[in-house]
Amino acid sequence: MSQDAAELAAWVEQTLGTDGIELARLPAEASTRHFFRVSTGSSTFVAMLSPPDTEDNPRFAHLAGLFRRHGLCTPRIHAADFDRGMFLLEDLGERDFAQAYAVGEIDAPLAGAVRDLVKLQSVPGDGIAPYALTRFRDELAIFTDWLLGRFLGLDVPRAYAGVGEALIEATMSVPQCTVHRDYHCRNLIWRGDGTVGIVDFQDALYGPACYDIASLLRDCYVEFDEVRIATWRSRFFALANIDCTEAAFNRAFDLTAIQRQLKAVGIFARLYLDRGRASHLGDIVPVLVRIARLGREYPETAEFSGWIARDLLPRAAERLGKLPCVP
Repeated sequence: MSQDAAELAAWVEQTLGTDGIELARLPAEASTRHFFRVSTGSSTFVAMLSPPDTEDNPRFAHLAGLFRRHGLCTPRIHAADFDRGMFLLEDLGERDFAQAYAVGEIDAPLAGAVRDLVKLQSVPGDGIAPYALTRFRDELAIFTDWLLGRFLGLDVPRAYAGVGEALIEATMSVPQCTVHRDYHCRNLIWRGDGTVGIVDFQDALYGPACYDIASLLRDCYVEFDEVRIATWRSRFFALANIDCTEAAFNRAFDLTAIQRQLKAVGIFARLYLDRGRASHLGDIVPVLVRIARLGREYPETAEFSGWIARDLLPRAAERLGKLPCVP
C-alpha cells in the first residue's frame, strides 16, 4: 500500500471510529483520483483520494449535491477532508453498465440511463461553466498531439484540414443544456433496484444536448448495432423535448461521437506516454475502426475517414503490436 493510500486508510478508520478496515483498490479511469472500496464487516463505502492540486474537489462536492437534488443517484458524501483530498462516499454498487452489457443486460440499463439523462439535462446551468469552443479545440488537439504526433510519429494529414472545425460546428448546432461529459458504461452503475448510479460527473459543463447520448450509445468501450443505437437515440429525442429537428439532432449526434472518440484515443495514448498506464491501449484500434466507419457517412469526414482506414489504422496496429503491455 502506498503512503497516500495508508494515510487514506488511517483517515477512514478515524472517521468511522473503527479499526481493521479493508481497502480494495477500484479501477481508475483517466483522472488522477484513486478509489477504494471500504468494508467494515457490516457495511461498505467508497474512499476517494483526490489530490487537491490536480482535482477541483469543491466542484465535485457541489455537483454531487446539485444532481442529487434533481433526482439523480450520485454518491452521498459522508465525510471529506478537502485539504488532503480525502472523501468517504456512499457505495453505489459494484456492477457497472459494462458488466451488465457483458451478460446480455442491455436495454434495461439503457432505459434507465436515458431516463436519468433527461433529468440531468434539466438541471439549471446557473453556476455551471459553458462548454467553450476553445475547450473543444483543445480536446481535438489531444488526438493530433498525443496519438498522431507523440505516439505514432505522424504529421497531421491534409485530409484532416477543416475536419475539427466541422465537428465542433456540428456539435454546437443543437440546443445547450447541462452535460455530464463522460456518460458511458464505466461511469454508470446498474443497481439491484433498477436505478442508475452516476459517477465521474465532476467535469460537467453547459453544452450540446447531443453530447451525453452520443457518449452513451457510441461508447468507446462497447459497440452496439445500429438498430439499437437508432432506437434509443429516437426514444431519448422524444423524451428530451429538444428544440431542433430529429434529422439535425441525429447528424449532430454522429459527428459529436466522432469528436468524442478522437479525443478519447488521444487520451488513451497520453495515459500511456505521460503516466505509464497501458490500460487503455487495447481500445485504440477498435475506436479508430468505428470512427472510420461512421466518418464515411458524412461529407465533412469522408476523406479523413479514408485516411484513417488506409494509413492510420495499419500504423497504429504496427506500433501497438510492438508493445508487450497491450491487453
